Amino acid sequence: MEKIINSVKREIFIKASPEKVWSALTISEERNRWETKNCELDIKIGGKISLDYGWGVSYVGTIIELEENQKLVLQGEDSDLTIWKITPQDKGSLVCIEYTGSWAGDIGLMQMENMLFGTYQFMLNLKSVFEDNIDLRVNFWKSWIGVLHRTSRLEEVSGTKVVKVEPNTPADTYILVGDIITRVNDIGIFSYDDAEKIISEFGPEKEIRIEVSRNGSPHTFTLKTVPFGQTKPS
Repeated sequence: MEKIINSVKREIFIKASPEKVWSALTISEERNRWETKNCELDIKIGGKISLDYGWGVSYVGTIIELEENQKLVLQGEDSDLTIWKITPQDKGSLVCIEYTGSWAGDIGLMQMENMLFGTYQFMLNLKSVFEDNIDLRVNFWKSWIGVLHRTSRLEEVSGTKVVKVEPNTPADTYILVGDIITRVNDIGIFSYDDAEKIISEFGPEKEIRIEVSRNGSPHTFTLKTVPFGQTKPS
């Protein structure tokens, strides 16, 4: 029986006090500095949280648990939980986010990895804003080729498995469902994050070299990226 994943998490160390990290999570102006385009935060038990990240992505939840400077638990409209924890560590804070849900199969695992990748991008930006006063979002999700994928778990081939190809995108008719992306621009790929970071930050209207394993045989394609989420120009 296929394994179902019910909980996943990411964590990062930031050179900032728990109080400052808490402010970054709970004050609208501070949260907009590193994560959201717009947000509404009613920080109390039962309070509503509305987050607009940009790129057509948003979240609405309700606060069900609250420990100032330590823990914030949100319940989404689908009843799944988002759990933020802040732990003092080495003159800074260990920041952890955990999601509950139910993920299985190629599409489910792709959705899970996509969520975790996006989350960690923003966590890296929180770190950058605190430590270097640099907002990294200008580099996020600039381009794509139209493939949805998830980390390959085949021992003989390392990479990320294509689970869907969007029509009329650069990958359409070239890359097939079941292909395993093994290299991008001659860089070895070992996970979803490896491929997604290179492709999404590469920039639109640029030639990108994709190497795949198809039924054990190598294939290489040079594709031209398009702006993230868009199709090829007609």
